[in-house]
Amino acid sequence: MGYRLFLVVGLLLFSNAISANNEDKILDSDITLDFRTMHIWRGSATSYTPTFEPSFEITRNNYTTGIWFAQSIDGNYTELDLYFSYNVKNFSFTIYDYYCPPSIETSKEITNYDKYTTKHTIELNAAFNGTKQLPIKLLVATMVYGDDINSDNNKNYYSTYVELGYSTVIDENALDIFVGFNTFESYYGDDFGIVNAGLTTSRNLKIYKSFEVPVQASIITNPMANSLFLNFGFTL
Repeated sequence: MGYRLFLVVGLLLFSNAISANNEDKILDSDITLDFRTMHIWRGSATSYTPTFEPSFEITRNNYTTGIWFAQSIDGNYTELDLYFSYNVKNFSFTIYDYYCPPSIETSKEITNYDKYTTKHTIELNAAFNGTKQLPIKLLVATMVYGDDINSDNNKNYYSTYVELGYSTVIDENALDIFVGFNTFESYYGDDFGIVNAGLTTSRNLKIYKSFEVPVQASIITNPMANSLFLNFGFTL
């Protein structure tokens, strides 16, 4: 199901690019490599050891598709995500295929999309990405299929996460403040409440002459789980 969907999407983007006339924007691509001292996702730590996180993204006009991968240095955390987004003005609408095998050795299960045994999770989200005049962000994300099963009844939770964010710049330091909510009993927690709150500061660090590296530091808390994290990283 999922891998076929993203294959079709990729072929459509490619065919559209080939058939575009000279006035059209063809393709933009971007490759990055992130390093993080640990991996935290929506208030939960998926790896307590450093992770390498490469990604590859292609954009054409209002459409973006990409691959994001993460691997911890101790081998206990592996993730491969595919996504496809449609962007219009300051809004984006995205479908994600998160794939989180128990270990790199079991990553061969990537083609398993069985409802009750898959390690894939399909998520739909909608986001308002803010403007210069209104630097407020809003994300609503709902898991619609896959590894989001309530073990009590073998039905999907349809886990839904809502996040508010605010971005500003102070003395060349970008500052992002965020607070994320679990809306009901789900993957994120047993009831409504804050599961992800904190701030991230980032800036470009000059290494040599004109060569700069983006660095960042985050403090994150999950009040529902009574946890607190400090995370550092850089991007190449």
